[in-house]
Amino acid sequence: MSFDLSTEEVIVGRTESDIKKYGKKGTGFLAKVVMSSGENPVLGRKILVDLAKPHVVLICGKRGGGKSYSMSVFVEGFAQLPPEIRTRMAVLVIDTVGIFWSMKMPNTEEANSLYDWGLQPEGMGNLRVLVPMGKYDFYKKNNLPVDGAFNIKTADVSAMEWLSMFHLSWSDIESAIILEAIEKAQVTFGSYYGLPEIYSVIDSLETYNLENRLSLKNRFKLADSWGIFSKEGSPIVDIAKPGFVTVIDVSTYGQVLGMENVREIIVAILGKRLFEERELERKKEEITLIEGGEKKSDMPMIWMLIDEAHMFMPKDRSSMALDVLLEWVRVGRQPGLSLLLATQRPERLHPDAISQCDLFISMRLTAKMDIDSVGALRPSYLHEDMDKYYATLPRDKGYALILDDNSEKLWMVKIRPRTTWDAGKTASAFKK
Repeated sequence: MSFDLSTEEVIVGRTESDIKKYGKKGTGFLAKVVMSSGENPVLGRKILVDLAKPHVVLICGKRGGGKSYSMSVFVEGFAQLPPEIRTRMAVLVIDTVGIFWSMKMPNTEEANSLYDWGLQPEGMGNLRVLVPMGKYDFYKKNNLPVDGAFNIKTADVSAMEWLSMFHLSWSDIESAIILEAIEKAQVTFGSYYGLPEIYSVIDSLETYNLENRLSLKNRFKLADSWGIFSKEGSPIVDIAKPGFVTVIDVSTYGQVLGMENVREIIVAILGKRLFEERELERKKEEITLIEGGEKKSDMPMIWMLIDEAHMFMPKDRSSMALDVLLEWVRVGRQPGLSLLLATQRPERLHPDAISQCDLFISMRLTAKMDIDSVGALRPSYLHEDMDKYYATLPRDKGYALILDDNSEKLWMVKIRPRTTWDAGKTASAFKK
């Protein structure tokens, strides 16, 4: 087993032709190469990662192994891009645990380590935290860091999505009522209606018995309690704000029994709207280029980063977010959509999310089912099975393997320390 040990900086995720054309522009500092992996590993040249073009990135690691930490290093890379590149991009972080807000603060705790890497503690001034409108008062009341709220326009949700949301099948009478109710709401109110208008339409469908109509209204009232739907909805350009990293904090929904799928709904609807908007914007960009102009976009290129990705893209059950995210994975490159998926359970992740990634970053894995699940990534240019490479990784936190399809190389690296504060550290009974 051998690793490239030359001294020049490495850019992963970028083709050789783009490296010649753009050099290091549009990259983020991610790691350093491990020159020797003995008891005291020696670090060598820098690993830079391409952020300017679309990618599907998969980060794997055991619980506490550093996957969320590495995800944060990616986010810091976006924040440090020069304005002329950064303002053509928008970054959304789906935060299922509620830990990414702390990136606003500098990492004074690891200041000495940062200085050794040529870095310094620095908070992110272009990071903002948004929560669903129904949770905003809860966050403010408890003095939790939040910059604003978002909600989803009710009219943007299709009848089929309501069926999926309510776990209804075609044999349920409520399904027929939903199809007719949404169609009538669209005819009556156009694209401007909320849940109260849906209630009134359901009440008017007197061909269905009262019991079934009340049953359906109760389902919609449950959806109303989630606090994510409104008549107006948040403009997508306010959520995907150019030049900003926007943390979508959905952590509170995971703490209430029966509300776990609300996170899937949020990702599914946002993902669908972003895909549609970027497809339209990409057409406009091409027309401008054909006419000899310069690319200008009202809707920036999008990076969406999802922690605990196996909850949104499971391999063994349905999920509202699954089809939307698979669309990002399969054809997101053309409209300018990138996806970074982080998971501690790769064996539970949909196989397409694994096989289609062009950049794979993995901390040490020891469970056979996890190693087997990423075994599909083993391309022809690797000479060993993945478990052999994992066996060479130092056991300390922060070491990883990077598999880059663009250069067709494998790197053993140490992820650099964060410049921002880490709120995802393991809890401890010690005071310091």
